[in-house]
Order: sequence, then C-alpha cells, then structure tokens
Amino acid sequence: MILSMKTGEKRGAVTEDGNIAQWLFEQENELTRSGNIILGKVEDIVPGMEAAFVNIGAERNGFLYRNELIGYLPYRENEDQGKAPSVSSLLTKGQTIVVQVTKEETGNKGVRLTEDISLPGKYIVYMPHANYVAVSKKMKSGEVREKWRSFGKTALKDQEGMIIRTVAESAEEGAVLEELGRLRDQHEEMMQKTKEAAPPYLLFDQSSLIYRVHRDLFTDGKTEVITDDYQAYQSLLKWSGDDARERLQLYQGKEDLFDAFGLGQQLDKSLKKHVWLKNGGFLIVESTEAMTVIDVNTGKYTGKGSLRETVLKTNTDAAYAVAEQLRLRDIGGIVIIDFIDMKQEEDKAVVLKALKKGTSADPGLTNIAGFTHFGLVEMTRKKVRKPLEELLTEPCEVCSGTGRLRTVKSGAAELERGILELKNTEDEAVLVEVSPRLLKEMLGNGNVSRLHKLEGSSGKKLFLLSSTELQGKFPYYIIRMLGSREKIKNVWLERK
Repeated sequence: MILSMKTGEKRGAVTEDGNIAQWLFEQENELTRSGNIILGKVEDIVPGMEAAFVNIGAERNGFLYRNELIGYLPYRENEDQGKAPSVSSLLTKGQTIVVQVTKEETGNKGVRLTEDISLPGKYIVYMPHANYVAVSKKMKSGEVREKWRSFGKTALKDQEGMIIRTVAESAEEGAVLEELGRLRDQHEEMMQKTKEAAPPYLLFDQSSLIYRVHRDLFTDGKTEVITDDYQAYQSLLKWSGDDARERLQLYQGKEDLFDAFGLGQQLDKSLKKHVWLKNGGFLIVESTEAMTVIDVNTGKYTGKGSLRETVLKTNTDAAYAVAEQLRLRDIGGIVIIDFIDMKQEEDKAVVLKALKKGTSADPGLTNIAGFTHFGLVEMTRKKVRKPLEELLTEPCEVCSGTGRLRTVKSGAAELERGILELKNTEDEAVLVEVSPRLLKEMLGNGNVSRLHKLEGSSGKKLFLLSSTELQGKFPYYIIRMLGSREKIKNVWLERK
C-alpha cells in the first residue's frame, strides 16, 4: 500500500503482484463519508415515503427510511403492516438523532442513513441495538462457527448484537472479549458527547483513510505500507504494535510519493472510458446515474484460430478486466456488460466463470445474475462510496456534461503537492496563476487557513493571480515565478 497523506486530498493505492488493485481517496472536509456517525436533526418527515430528511451538515439532507429506525427493528423480519408503527410515530420534526452514513451521496441522490449504527473492529462488528449474532460464512468449519455463535450470545448484553468476522476464526476468546469491551466504551463515549453537542456534529469518524487502511487491510499480518506522513506512520504503529514495524516504511524523498512510484499516469488511465486489454481488445466504460454499461470490443485482436475462439478469448480476457475495473473505479449499483455475441451456451458459461473468479477477490459485495434474454450480462456491486469518476471529476461546463473534467478540489490538491515539491529550494516566494474557481477554492469559504497552512508547510510565501485562460484546464494552475518575497510581491501587484 502506498499512502500519500500530506495534502488536503489523502490518496492511496493498493498494489497486488505489482498491479494497482484499488484506489483509496479522502477529500478534505467530507464529514458524510460512509461509516461516519453523526448527531443530526430531523428537518422533515414524509409520511407518504415512510421516511425522514435529516440535517447532517451536508449540502443535501440525509435520507432516513422508517425500516432503518431503532423503533422499527422488531418489525423488520415479521412485518405486519397493521401493527407496524408509522415514521411519524417514531420521529418528530426538530428531534436530534444519532445516525450513521450507509451510502454516500451520488449524482442527485443524497446520503442514506441508518439509526441502527455499527462499530467495526478487527474481530467483530459491534451493533448496540441489533439483538442478534451473526458469524462469517467464510469460516471453514461449521463447528467453529457454532462455537463463536454461542460465544457471542453469552458475551452480549440487553439488545446488543455482533457480527463475528472471519479473522476471529483462529483468535483467542479473550482477545475478542477485549475488543468487544473497547467498542462498547467507544459507543458509550459517543453517547456522552450527544448530551453536550449541537447538531450537526460528527461523533465518530470511522471512515478516515488511515483508519480504514488499518481496519480492513493492515491487520492481515502481510500487507506492507509506505506513507509520506509521520502521523499516519505513528498511528499505524500504535494500533498494530511493534511487530508491524517491519511492514511500515516512512517515505522521506523530495519527490511526491505518487510520482515516485509512477502512480499519477495509472490514476489518469482509471478515469478514462477507453480501457485496452492485453490482447488488443478494449472496453468502453460508460456510467449513468442509474447504471454502468461496459461494452466489449475485439479492437486490434484478430486471433489465430476460428471466429469462435477469437470471440471467446476476447470475452474471457474482458471478464477479468471488467472485474478489475469495477474495483479500481469503485463502481457500484447495476452493471450491464455487453460481451461480443456468443451462440454456444458452454462459451457463455466459461465467460461467466471468469467474471465470478475475477470478482472473488473484490472486497465489495458482487452478485452476478448471468446473461439476459438479449445476451447482456447483468450484475450488481454494492454501492457504498462515490465512484472514482464522481469523486475526482465533474461535468464539463463547455460541453454541458458530455465530457468530464477533474474537480476543483483535485486541482487544489495538485497545487498543494506542486508547492510542497519546492520546499527545499532557496526561494522565499512563489507566484502562481490559478483559474478563478481554484482561487475561490483556496481563498473562499473560510479556506484562507488552508493557504496559510500550505505556506507554513512549504516555507514559501504564496501569491495567487486569477487567470480566466486556465478555466477548464486541469490542474487549473501554472507556477510562473520563484524568487525573493519582495520581487514576487512587486510582480504580483503589477499584474493584479
């Protein structure tokens, strides 16, 4: 794992066998990431939808269905509409409520919320209100699963629930009990905060990049991490113990960490619609709000045998590539794949098998329905976070959304990285031309502290000039001049 953490935009890359398997991103000041627990305020109740809208500090209010309320949990399994309470009887307008983000905002859809919160640990997922015990089906032995199920029922109190993860299979019961106690204390600490805090208020940020890395990836005892941030290095060391020290490396080179590993170009490829296959075929990836459509083409590949062999080879390679791209781009929701037409059912079975094998290592939950009547493959991948395209790009203003550009937030992060690379030069100041939107991002909305922080980190005084010529041209800035503070200030005043 390679973690670049020095700027407002935290970014990481998971590599497996030398190939990029997954991108990890965290934008600055995004409190509504998946998994975060927030003290919100009920803004509106919509009886016709059996739902409520909750103010959680985002641009749009979060959406909370009735069946995600604690008071509705007893009716989930055996739903009796005659007896089930309405959303209006469970919530009141203006009420404060503790909610957790289950799905991030995508497109025109706001954040999805639940009151049935969960706190994940290494061995278990603790759920204060769930009232059940679940054990990972990936545990090899039914006897072991039953042992852990009995353990869970004994360890829990009142209405508590837990999910026992696969990694607990070979763990000591004492270690799991210790983690349960820690997660209980964590929940109690959050609830104490609600007595003093005013909504919207972030109670627990469990979706931060470094937290997710430790929880989901670093605890396997094998993963190695290289990071350029001392605080992130120390956090991983503290959480994992000295035995993890040999798997941790603090990068101290002058070059940006992503550039040092050549990841910038690979990231750009992950944002393009056109994806080349090794055999010369290619994919076209098109995302809409409703679904993602992937088209498979033979391209330059002509094969050495019959047409059937050429098509099967292209489709099989494409199946693995599709699985790879879904994880790389963090694509969720409905996915339709238009493979090259195949007449034989056995060929279709081979392609489906390849697709299932390719998605087996994906941490995202996938469900492959198979070929439809029209010869398209229909599948789903659980949507939790924004896809890479939506996170890093936005519709182009010139072509009214038929193309996409990198977001101004990404531009600000690129500017930060560019200035930090000048840290070791002798110059006192830097003159930078920026697009009007980037200037607003750096100086507007109370972000002056962001500029001051960058000046402190780089040891350079920054002078920013607005330039309309850079509008729509990523990375939205050009470093024009370095020199003494007085010289740069005079040039800045002249051009301003």
